[in-house]
Amino acid sequence: MKTTLNNLNETLAYLLEGMYDAEKKLLKVVPDCLHLVTSRALKSEIKKYVESAADKRIKLKRIFSYLLAGPFGRKNKVIDRMLKEAGNILKFTSSPEVKDAMLIGCLQAINHHKISVYGTAKAFSVELELQAVTDLLAEVLEWEKETDQTLTKIALNEVNSKAAALTLV
Repeated sequence: MKTTLNNLNETLAYLLEGMYDAEKKLLKVVPDCLHLVTSRALKSEIKKYVESAADKRIKLKRIFSYLLAGPFGRKNKVIDRMLKEAGNILKFTSSPEVKDAMLIGCLQAINHHKISVYGTAKAFSVELELQAVTDLLAEVLEWEKETDQTLTKIALNEVNSKAAALTLV
């Protein structure tokens, strides 16, 4: 890993190295949450989320070939911290309904971070006039936004009301 970023191309590669690591970690950790989930819709979305993480890693490898760079082992400490926090939250949540709600919140926090980074990377690729990279990042960014919208719908249409009903009892 470079210790100094000297230009926008290097900065773009640096950002995407972190996202490559993030997608790798999400592929490992997120499937382990499936046994905690009671909502069918949420379970289905989590499975899609895992599949898309694998697809995003493939797209990132293609991007690295365009950048003449590679995922050289940079760790994404932000995702590490978010996953640790999610684990702590889920460990202390006893109700399955509240677990579903909190899992959506944790996934959306991670997702919002990814939207931010992929959006920044896309803006850099536009500035660098790297059309193929821009197209790949636009597709990844769209997947992230769709995931966010779906998680919001599941929360609003099903999960949150079940968790809130526990308070009323």
